[in-house]
Order: sequence, then structure tokens, then C-alpha cells
Amino acid sequence: MKKKYAFSLLFLGLAACGGMIKPEEGSQYLRQLEAEPIGCTFLYKIESEVSVYDADDARTYLENRIVDQARPGNAYWITSQRTRPNEWVIFGPERSFILVANVYDCPHPNSVRTAKDPGATVVAPVLVEHQINCNGSMYGGQGC
Repeated sequence: MKKKYAFSLLFLGLAACGGMIKPEEGSQYLRQLEAEPIGCTFLYKIESEVSVYDADDARTYLENRIVDQARPGNAYWITSQRTRPNEWVIFGPERSFILVANVYDCPHPNSVRTAKDPGATVVAPVLVEHQINCNGSMYGGQGC
């Protein structure tokens, strides 16, 4: 009976560790994007590694790191996510979550179009070169 009680306490203790990372002030304004945004300014790339039990905690940790930056931005896109086993762990998470994200500054973060949206096309900027004809200028065609 004592073994069952001790096992139950251990299980409840480990289950209580889920959701341990709490959002910081300002992270509620961040928006996670499903693909690369259109019309937003890329600010920087960030990588975070944290040993937690849950992928949601790893995402919350990433958001907290973004908020702590000098230029936090208002939207991010996770470009890479993987796990790495923690060696020599007896108590605690068995793996670390590694998330890599691009952080953007979007003019309207609640209505961002992404490259994944249907009908969305990414238009590359067009460089237009003009040839200026200075023959008819008042300077006599010199020093246009």
C-alpha cells in the first residue's frame, strides 16, 4: 500500500511540472505565424533551447525570449524545431526542445498574410532603371 501511495505522489509531482513556464508581460501581443509573412519587416533570427516536458512550454519560453530582446517584434515564424535527449537525467525532462524562429515587425499583426495562404504570392521588388536625357535641359546637356 505504501508503494502505491509513494508512486502516486511521484506521478502527481511530475504531472504538476507541466506548464511550469509562465508568459511574461508583453508576450500576449506576439503572434505565431504558420509560414513566412508578406509585407512584414524581418528583424532577426532567434534560437532557444530549453529542457521542459511539453512543447507548449518550449514555445512559451521562446516567446519570453523574444519579448526580452531590444527589438521584440510582434510576430514570429518557427522555421525549425527539434529535440535533443538530455544525458544523465534521473529527475526532470528527458529531452530539450530546440526552436529556431524568425522574428518580424508587421504593420497589422492580427491580419498578416503569409506565403501559405491561398492565392498569396510573394512579389519580388522590381528595379526600374531610367535613362535621363539631358539634351533639352537648361544646363545645355551637362551636369544632369
